[in-house]
Amino acid sequence: MKRSSFLCIALVIAGSLAGCASTQSARQDKPLMQRATEVDVLYVGYVDAFAKRRGTRVVWVNPPKKTVVTPIASTN
Repeated sequence: MKRSSFLCIALVIAGSLAGCASTQSARQDKPLMQRATEVDVLYVGYVDAFAKRRGTRVVWVNPPKKTVVTPIASTN
């Protein structure tokens, strides 16, 4: 009983230490990025033009959005 509980505790500690060790290098390697959403103007224009050719009108209640990723700062 004691041996199996010691083994379980040792595995949990080793796993958590390995997880903590891997986060530092991953954070340092990537540049800082900012994510923002904006309306997908290309898609909206395509749908509006297609609807206009068919003689209908589109009212966008929830316009389609796309994610834009821009760098915040250089990590050099």
